[in-house]
Amino acid sequence: MSERRRRIRTGTVFILLTLLLLWGIWLEINAGYRKISPEEIWEILRGKGAEGVRYTLINLRLPRVFTSLLVGVGLAVSGCVIQGVSGNHMAEPGILGINAGAGLFVAGFLVFVPQSPVSLTVLLPLLAFAGSIAVAALDYRLALTRQGISPGRLLLMGVAVSTAVSSVTTILMLRLPDSDHAFVQKWLSGSIWGADWKNVRLLFYCLLILGLFVFYKSRTLNVLSLSDQTAAGLGADVPRQTVILLGAAVAMSGLCCAVGGGLSFVGLVCPHMARRLVGPNFRILVPAAVLTGAVLMTYSDMISRTLLSPNEIPVGIVAAVIGAPYFLYLLIKT
Repeated sequence: MSERRRRIRTGTVFILLTLLLLWGIWLEINAGYRKISPEEIWEILRGKGAEGVRYTLINLRLPRVFTSLLVGVGLAVSGCVIQGVSGNHMAEPGILGINAGAGLFVAGFLVFVPQSPVSLTVLLPLLAFAGSIAVAALDYRLALTRQGISPGRLLLMGVAVSTAVSSVTTILMLRLPDSDHAFVQKWLSGSIWGADWKNVRLLFYCLLILGLFVFYKSRTLNVLSLSDQTAAGLGADVPRQTVILLGAAVAMSGLCCAVGGGLSFVGLVCPHMARRLVGPNFRILVPAAVLTGAVLMTYSDMISRTLLSPNEIPVGIVAAVIGAPYFLYLLIKT
């Protein structure tokens, strides 16, 4: 394929993904009993409109839309980085135990501090993020040897630690009352429960900084996706760059896990979708992963809210159901 045709195809992919995302946002804004017309949205943006409609749009639906969108972006880029650094296209944030660590801290807190003086809405995201970082740090320490750290060993340690932590979480959940047990179970399945403007702003600024850093490191990711010997021969400091990029990936997925629960499948399938659409060059792959993650999570969240309305399905389950057939197709094709 010529360079000109490749650029046209890439541009077309980005335009189609953007249109698909905008359509998904519109559908999710109207995912509820009260439909909101374009005219009403325009009136609200002008500072007018009915107070009830304004409250529904500004305080309920838009925070949910942007939270799910940003969570998808963060997990997709995080998975993209982990797959690139490890050279393993089956790797994703959950394999490092990030979701398991967050679940352990949340379940442990509910068991040992059942009556918290601090609002759980504020405290649980902090606990989830701390659990994610703690388990990732444990993975790193266990994988560290005198020769440094290898991505393969880190992933193996992540699988072992994740399994152990998940087992402890299950034991702790047996001590929870039914209401807390149901909450943790739903959270571990993926649940956009931290949907407010405070979390939207936090996610946006943190993911913007980390995402720009990853994009800046796209050339390094291209080199690291080769063998360690080849990367070292091209002048890359493999151990140092591996730690830096994995740290950025862990921070992104930890933040997303804090407000979105145990969403692991998004970080696995979205990089594959993006790679299939635009190729393996990380300078193009990272922006494509941003869009695929946003699209998948936006539609998944919309379906989770409307399919069995007024009941809500955990969004992680919906994302897995949507992404699994496409992922199986990719495995068969490759």
